[in-house]
Amino acid sequence: MSSQQLTSSFCELDILISATPERVWKAIANESSAWWPREFVTSKRTQRFVIEPVLGGRAFEDFGSGDGLVWYTVIGVDASRELIMAGHLLPPFGGPATTALRITLTAQRDGTLVKIRDDRFGVLGGDSPVEGWRIVFESGLRDYLESTIAD
Repeated sequence: MSSQQLTSSFCELDILISATPERVWKAIANESSAWWPREFVTSKRTQRFVIEPVLGGRAFEDFGSGDGLVWYTVIGVDASRELIMAGHLLPPFGGPATTALRITLTAQRDGTLVKIRDDRFGVLGGDSPVEGWRIVFESGLRDYLESTIAD
C-alpha cells in the first residue's frame, strides 16, 4: 500500500476586464455557457456549464437528461462583488482533495479587477491550477466580455 500525503496549496490570479463589475457579474451569473471554454470541461457530453450564484447553488457541467458533474456548491454570495464556492477535486483531476474558489470583483478606473483564489487541501497531484483558471477567466470570460457590446 502506498502512502499519500495530505498537503494544502493555493493559487491566485488577477485579471483586469474592461467592463463594470455589474456587467462582469451578469456574465458570471447568467452567461457562463457562452464564455466557459469547451476545452475546460470533463466530458464530450457536456452541453453547457452553469453557475447558479445563490446560496446552495451549484457550478456544474450539464450533460442533459439530468446527467452531469458538479464542480462546486455556492457557499457565499455578495452580488456584483464576490462568489465563494466549495467543491471536491476527484482523482482524475488532481485529487482527492477539497477546493474553495473565491471570485472577487473590484471596480477600477479601467474596468473590473477580477481576483481568483483557489485553495486546495488533500492529496494533491498534477499541475498548478493557475493556468487552467487563466484559460477560463482570461481566454473565456475576459475575451467574451471585451468582444461583446456592454449592456
